[in-house]
Amino acid sequence: MKPAMTRPMAVLAALGIWFAAPLAVSGDAAQRTPTPIPTFSRDVAPIFYANCVSCHRPGEVAPMSLITYRDVRPWASAIREKVTARVMPPWHADRDHGTFRNDQSLTAKEIDTIATWVTAGAREGDQVEQI
Repeated sequence: MKPAMTRPMAVLAALGIWFAAPLAVSGDAAQRTPTPIPTFSRDVAPIFYANCVSCHRPGEVAPMSLITYRDVRPWASAIREKVTARVMPPWHADRDHGTFRNDQSLTAKEIDTIATWVTAGAREGDQVEQI
């Protein structure tokens, strides 16, 4: 048999639920803070410059340039396919036999950034001064 709840205990219990509910909502809201949508200028270009542009530029072996947004935009979907399949950038060394200084493979975070950028519409973002 459950002990009877006194009126003051019932009031405190009700207030506890009343005050706890806003805290739970606030905590959920904080967790749902939207992540900024990646843009070429802010998020994708630095990845390309560090890992792709050595080959993907005029006069080099790759078939198209990845230097500017205008160069990249027509290829956005194909780039997403190739990086998520880990076909690009090419890396033929066996990772089971060590790490290499010249490995230009993309990290999971970089791949996710590129894929999210394409899925969200491949936006340019604020133009940065070209060097």
